[in-house]
Amino acid sequence: MNKKTAPIAVIGLACWYPGAPNPRQLWENILTKRRQFRRLPEERLPMSDYYDPDPTAPDKTYGKQMAVIDGFEFDWAGKRIPKPTFESTDIVHWLALEVALKALANAGYTTDSVPSDETGLVVGNTLTGEVSRTNTLRLRWPYIARSLRAAVQSLGLAPSTGEALETMLEEYHKQPLSPITQDTLAGTLSNTIAGRICNYLNLHGGGYTVDGACSSSLIAIATAARGLVDGELDLALAGGVDVSLDPIEIVGFAKTKALTTKEMAVYDRGASGFIPGEGCGFVVLKRLEDARADGNYVYAVLRGWGISSDGAGVGITAPSGSGQALALQRAYAKAGYGPQELDFIEGHGTGTPVGDRAEIKGITLAMDGTQNKRFCGITSLKSIIGHTKAAAGIGGFIKAVMAVNRRVLPPTAGCKEPNEVFESTATCLYPILQGECRHPTEILRAGVSAMGFGGSNCHVTLSSGDGPDPRLEPALSESRLLVSHQETELFCFSADSLEKLQQRVGEIQAIATGLSIGELVDLAAELAGQLDASLPIRATVIAGRPDELVEHLQLLAQMLWETPPAAGETKVNLPQTVWLSNGSKKCRVGFLFPGQGSQKLNMTRVLVERYSWAKELVQQADNWLQASGGEPVSKYIYRPLDRAGDQAQLQEWKTELAETEIAQPAICLASLIWMGYLQKLGVEPVAVGGHSLGELTAFYATGAFDEKALLGLAALRGKAMSAPTGTAGVMASLGCSRQQVEELLASVKSDVAIANINSPTQVVISGSRESVEAVIELADEAGMQTRMLPVSNAFHSHFVAAAAASVRQSAPIPEQLELTKVPLFSSINGEGVKAGLKLREHFGKQITAPVDFISLVEAISSECDLLVEVGPGNILSGLTNSINGVNGIVCLPIESQGGQDRDLNTVLAAIFVNGGNINWDGLYENRLVRPLVWPRKFIVNPCEKTVPGNCASPCYWGKWQGISVSGYG
Repeated sequence: MNKKTAPIAVIGLACWYPGAPNPRQLWENILTKRRQFRRLPEERLPMSDYYDPDPTAPDKTYGKQMAVIDGFEFDWAGKRIPKPTFESTDIVHWLALEVALKALANAGYTTDSVPSDETGLVVGNTLTGEVSRTNTLRLRWPYIARSLRAAVQSLGLAPSTGEALETMLEEYHKQPLSPITQDTLAGTLSNTIAGRICNYLNLHGGGYTVDGACSSSLIAIATAARGLVDGELDLALAGGVDVSLDPIEIVGFAKTKALTTKEMAVYDRGASGFIPGEGCGFVVLKRLEDARADGNYVYAVLRGWGISSDGAGVGITAPSGSGQALALQRAYAKAGYGPQELDFIEGHGTGTPVGDRAEIKGITLAMDGTQNKRFCGITSLKSIIGHTKAAAGIGGFIKAVMAVNRRVLPPTAGCKEPNEVFESTATCLYPILQGECRHPTEILRAGVSAMGFGGSNCHVTLSSGDGPDPRLEPALSESRLLVSHQETELFCFSADSLEKLQQRVGEIQAIATGLSIGELVDLAAELAGQLDASLPIRATVIAGRPDELVEHLQLLAQMLWETPPAAGETKVNLPQTVWLSNGSKKCRVGFLFPGQGSQKLNMTRVLVERYSWAKELVQQADNWLQASGGEPVSKYIYRPLDRAGDQAQLQEWKTELAETEIAQPAICLASLIWMGYLQKLGVEPVAVGGHSLGELTAFYATGAFDEKALLGLAALRGKAMSAPTGTAGVMASLGCSRQQVEELLASVKSDVAIANINSPTQVVISGSRESVEAVIELADEAGMQTRMLPVSNAFHSHFVAAAAASVRQSAPIPEQLELTKVPLFSSINGEGVKAGLKLREHFGKQITAPVDFISLVEAISSECDLLVEVGPGNILSGLTNSINGVNGIVCLPIESQGGQDRDLNTVLAAIFVNGGNINWDGLYENRLVRPLVWPRKFIVNPCEKTVPGNCASPCYWGKWQGISVSGYG
């Protein structure tokens, strides 16, 4: 058991999972966190019949979501399957056969070239499939008939009426259920799934089904590998299939409280259960030495496997960390290396609080107390396709194979606040949230875990095989796909009348009801492509989930019905998620650039990974800074946040980025990138301004100097201001008016000066520590809010006079301002800047002079309809909106936190509904967007087919036939 085993090559793979009929599409979905969760399709499980929010309601489920495959049609005629056999056999048989054949083809085999005598098959499955269970209702007609007769008798109905009812009910009851034939028994058994594939391929190496509950298909992998090592097989097909989303499972899981009522959040503090899914996967295995001898392409190498049972424990369905650890220990004893050498683990990851903790505990136990922090990532395929039960293990295995093959650490979706155990007892692990691309020649090692209902555990480990397979290469680069996912999407509409818009909103609302989360971007892009800029009525909705989209569309419909906008008017709800306008032309946009203190870890990371021009700009900036004697800033901005050892390390990264000489060029660089992206989207400013440091970028925006000069100036300024001569001063923020501060300063009679007049209720002071603390003491006594600021000196005071002199003498910028492309307002006094200004003198003065942000905002607001904070953070937006008041010009942030996409969507919504034109192609460039297919063709449960003569029961395949995504009809 503990002896190192011979390596096994993975030479072929195929799958059909929700949203992914093939491995390449599955790989794209994994990288983009494209979640397949949708409302229970009516053709599978009607919510009106089975849903109840009360978990204790008999025979009901409180779960409302599932992940289902679509578009599967088995070509029984092309495969020469008799039609009666096809109709009498559960669909899991045909799905398994189809995927198994594709796996063989992927490995280079045809049905004729497979070595029959030496090839075996192991398939994981539980409970066959839901079609089998449904069709058995046909044979229970006598029980239903007896119940009906008893009811008729109890009601005192005439015998003739009872007989008529019974005749009609039997017809209706049996109509969707397949007749019982000589093929029915074989078509409803789990054990014949493997036999059917062996029969079709004429395999003699042995074929059987294993049932280890949710571990079934990973146990199938281990079983097939053992057959190869023992010499019983020379080639093996292994995998699993599960299409079982009928009441016995959905209601059954609900009664165990395993389903979530929220989003599936694997390895998250808020994990509350799973969403069920379905699918199928197969791989082709061969001894590595044979694969090399035969010239097979090797995706990955299976190095070890281990199986265990929990034994006596808390209960038969309660997972055990020690049981899982035993499976890992057995696997790595065979592998010849320890789990400490893994790059990541594809976890079982159901998202249940107990299950996640037990799994993490088991892995940590197997790590045997390693002190290495956060060296091994953990991820879960279930986070995008739900728990596919018997098909879960093979899905995770295929994901791991693709990851080590393509040399990528794949991310987990839906985990926003990692479970606290990662910071306490499981410090060797970290949930992979960002994903990471490694060099294509690097060898990655991975583990794959499965924990079965009933205590059956399995773990396997594998490593990279040959170089990355071009057959798996996605449509976009993996680095771009890793940042393709967004938490929200922007849905836009245009129409020539309010009535037409209301009709269109109703159509899209009907479609949105049935969409998966992953399809939201497809719908958003589809709608953007249909916009007509000449139409006067415009609307936008921001949403991140289908149910949220439906809710916001309903609100938009309500606005159209109850409070339609008058000509030239714009309406918006308070959270700024629904916008509506009628011929508005208020689209003059002003840019405000933030100053020091606005920096955020991973600011602009999405743009840098998504666009080559942004990445090249960052690389060029680092080169420029280094050449001028400064430090490259990218390493301080872009951090693997999911690998932060603890909060202390995270704070250390924030502190390093906040250092003046790093923060100033870094913030200017971020603003440059955002401005470049807005220009790419067609958004140009009519006026610009900036707060302190931000004024440097405002001068760049008006054409005063180029990018290199801007970053050089920011670096010189930051270095000079971070290296005080003599004793450094300090700064503090006071929550009061300028007049109140002046009164405080007069009473203290110190060297304290007003540094920033930020808003009517916020003023910043600079001075010596002793004097500033004296002012703070008086302010505290007066009940004012006070806060010391984490800065290196007393900016905007005489304490930084030496820095001002350095800028006057050495700033790498032109002598004077030649021309201005757009109006520029200074943060010194709010006045417009004119051509001929002495630039070095101005920026020297700007360091010591106070910032009058109130005057700047009042001046620029007179020229604009909307202000955008172009750069990281939302400090300026808050200050500007405080200055302008609720009825004044609004300022919106563009990235309040690193990767916060809702901000950009809000900015674009505001510009669009007020008459601005957006380059929508630029918004979706380098993102995974697929053509929106609607209606989807899901598997239909026989019980949900149309009842003859009952118009209230629709044919669900045709339910949305009258709705067009691309038009009004």
